[in-house]
Amino acid sequence: MALADDCQSLNLESLIGFNGEVPSGLQYTSCGGYVLYPLGSIIVVRNIATGKQAFLEGHTGNVSCIASSKDNVYLASGQDSFGTTKADVMVWDLKQTIKNCDDGNPSAGGCLIHRLNQHIGKVQSVDFSCDSQFLLTLGGQDDNDIVVWDVEKGYGICGSPAAKDSALCAKWLNNRNDRLVTAGNYHLRVWQVDVNAPKIHAMDAKMGSMQRVMQCVAITNDDEHAYCGTKTGEVLKFRIDRDDIQSFNDPDRVRPTLVDYSRDRFSKGVKSIACVLNPATGNSNVLAGGGDGTVQFLNPLLNSITKYRTKLTGSVTSLSVSPSGLGFYAGTNLSQRYYVDMKAFEPELRGTCHNAQINDVKFPRNCSDLFITASSQDIRVWNTRLRQELLRIQVPNLTCHAVDLTPSGNTIVSAWSDGKIRAFYPESGKLKFIIGEAHTEGCTALCVCNDDDTSPPWRIVSGGGDGRVRIWKVTNSHQSMLHSMKEHRGMVTSVVCNSTGVQAVSASADGSCIVWDTEKGLRINAMFEPTIFRHVLFHPDESQYLTCGSNFKISYWDSYDGSAIRVIDGGEAEMTSLDITASGDKFVSGSGDKTVKLWSYDDGLVLGIGEGHSGAIQKVAISPDLSCIVSVGSEGGIFIWSMP
Repeated sequence: MALADDCQSLNLESLIGFNGEVPSGLQYTSCGGYVLYPLGSIIVVRNIATGKQAFLEGHTGNVSCIASSKDNVYLASGQDSFGTTKADVMVWDLKQTIKNCDDGNPSAGGCLIHRLNQHIGKVQSVDFSCDSQFLLTLGGQDDNDIVVWDVEKGYGICGSPAAKDSALCAKWLNNRNDRLVTAGNYHLRVWQVDVNAPKIHAMDAKMGSMQRVMQCVAITNDDEHAYCGTKTGEVLKFRIDRDDIQSFNDPDRVRPTLVDYSRDRFSKGVKSIACVLNPATGNSNVLAGGGDGTVQFLNPLLNSITKYRTKLTGSVTSLSVSPSGLGFYAGTNLSQRYYVDMKAFEPELRGTCHNAQINDVKFPRNCSDLFITASSQDIRVWNTRLRQELLRIQVPNLTCHAVDLTPSGNTIVSAWSDGKIRAFYPESGKLKFIIGEAHTEGCTALCVCNDDDTSPPWRIVSGGGDGRVRIWKVTNSHQSMLHSMKEHRGMVTSVVCNSTGVQAVSASADGSCIVWDTEKGLRINAMFEPTIFRHVLFHPDESQYLTCGSNFKISYWDSYDGSAIRVIDGGEAEMTSLDITASGDKFVSGSGDKTVKLWSYDDGLVLGIGEGHSGAIQKVAISPDLSCIVSVGSEGGIFIWSMP
């Protein structure tokens, strides 16, 4: 891979995505003007009022936990790692990040303060002490250690195994920096920290016969009680006062104890919990989020307050109360972000995105204001400028592999895992027609011939997991198959038509690309390479084809005789997607190495590199006005890059 002399980093304009699987992953900053949330290996800081974003990049694995300090100075994040490799904890300058956000420099650096390496496999939880002097980190199941760090100097002060069984959550007390709580499988522990010794001492809570797996913990403002959400759906209340560290010969006088539990259970467990001070009574009410999407207030006696109950889409994995106490953010495992007003208790959807791998992205012809994405169970239409979802077309329990639009933009055509081709109206999302049993092993690729669908008939070319390429005629009354060609021996991964619609090229996992006459249903030419072809496209003047595949290469082919003209190194992993400008002087590639690259077509040199995805890039698309590049990945993120 050769770089141009003026090769630059692509500027990440905006990001659409949220990993709702991360416990307490959606959080307010202490100032209340910003929210934090993870997407893959990136952390997004978003200004609530303006919608501006800043991105923190540096993790080598998916972010598994985040926390911000109460003075709004620091942000900490932990990650997942593979096997027995170290899982990093990153400490960031939150003030600088917020400045980057407000200044409109989302990818500006200068934010990383410390990279801490102690835990193995995964960081389960992080939290700052009330004075931001210390950072608590908890390792995952394979590590299960608790470590207290000096935030300013970035070194570990003391540590200990968290418990005999797995610990799942950890919190500092709100008013003292020498005491913290951990909870997990069948235990809750209150820890005393002596940084001068240095020493950390645990005291197990008395639970009697109650045996529960505790998934989340929240502590009241006065530090007297901790509330835990369990896997079986109860909320447990513990008194968490304990003796300080003392001699082994001295008996414990005060021990943390289970004092109450809720009688009403949450279906599918309690996934998140928060304590909310009631200014009228001075009591701490409990806000609990269930695995069934229920958000419910409980009073200090753990009785349900039925007036304050609502239902969200997906398991409620995050609850973050605003500093003003007037409302809270809730995040779900289906990547939905809600704001709920405390008085009305009506959820308002503030953000949404895909929660699974995105398989395709397309711009309508001559329209850069909108783009369409295809993923598991749905197709979504997005506003490019506002980064908002405009339309969602859902087909439960199926995966959309490819999507295309007719030249007029009147029809969205899609390929699905059940082998059917479905067409929808773009304004309403209503079903227009279905071509049933288009392919027996799933419809994996699709394109619309450049016919005008306003004056039928018009044609669709599709490819399937069975290796067949089929051409369909669509009229106002019916859809019929014109040709079925079976020359590929593997799954068809990409299909594209030329400008007149008389030729189509299909790429396959069997290492062949075949050029078809769409009117006669005959093979015109074929190209072979020892690779799994992932994508093929026409050069705009149709004199050449461009392909990429699993051999890390991008190949140029002569359209006259199918001979290879040039092969260039694409990167350090398989090349997955290509798109080219209308002039043909530049093209964009996406690959399994998580990078987006902008290339000069004639020189074969890299002009720009975009890094940010935490999973393999599935598709890339250049906007018709050349203002931006959209890339979608296996982590479910939509990245919008500025076109240099």
